[in-house]
Amino acid sequence: MSCRVFGVCIVAGILLTNSAFVAAAETSNPAGSPSPAAAPSIAPLADKLLTGACQALASSKAFTFHAEILFDELLPRAVKVQFAGAMDFALQRPDQLMVDYRSDLGSKMLWYQGTTLTILDPSHNVYSILSVPGSIDGMLEQVATSQGLTIPLTDLAFSDPCQNLRKQIIFGGYIGINDVNGVDADHLAFSSSREDLQFWLARSGKAIPLKLVITYRTEPGSPEYIATFSDWKFPAELPSDRFRATLPKDVKRIEFLKVKESQP
Repeated sequence: MSCRVFGVCIVAGILLTNSAFVAAAETSNPAGSPSPAAAPSIAPLADKLLTGACQALASSKAFTFHAEILFDELLPRAVKVQFAGAMDFALQRPDQLMVDYRSDLGSKMLWYQGTTLTILDPSHNVYSILSVPGSIDGMLEQVATSQGLTIPLTDLAFSDPCQNLRKQIIFGGYIGINDVNGVDADHLAFSSSREDLQFWLARSGKAIPLKLVITYRTEPGSPEYIATFSDWKFPAELPSDRFRATLPKDVKRIEFLKVKESQP
């Protein structure tokens, strides 16, 4: 599951992007970590509930939600500090997406419509436009590969939200019925070779995520990413202007820096 900070920074007038989703460091497995070669071991109930949540999102033509986010960063001398953020998210399948992300470390806005992706950095008053494939899946895959950009929580936007997650999971279990802001939720826990993931899913109505915790177990300090979801809506259709870029008058356009392909 990809959920680190929406990292976009400015260097020498070029929009640079950091991997922000599955961003665990390339470190060797510490003793006691699950082996990636082991066959996945997922409790049947956990598997059923996860599949139900992914199907609920995949079958929805449009949805919106709000997320309150907490994330850890490691400072020099291994001091771990926590920052906060918030995200508003809107999706209309097959080719429209809007993300409004604000945090203690900056803010970003993203609009995707048809074959055009626009990203605004209000803090630096700059934006960039990319030509991308005409599907949400294709757009997310292209910008991750070509620009090194991954956007928090957009695993939920894929046509199969479980696909990337299931490629990583090597263990999963059902913890029980636990609380998220006064609401009973099914609590699931999963492990990959580098991360521990926990989901709290709604027990009534659609099996939507109410909370997500990712622990980057193999990174120094084992930082966590926590998202608490609210205000889920599933309209038949969203207004098209929701996905149309709204830019300040004096904003400056700059270019993305492409990720260099590795040499053989």
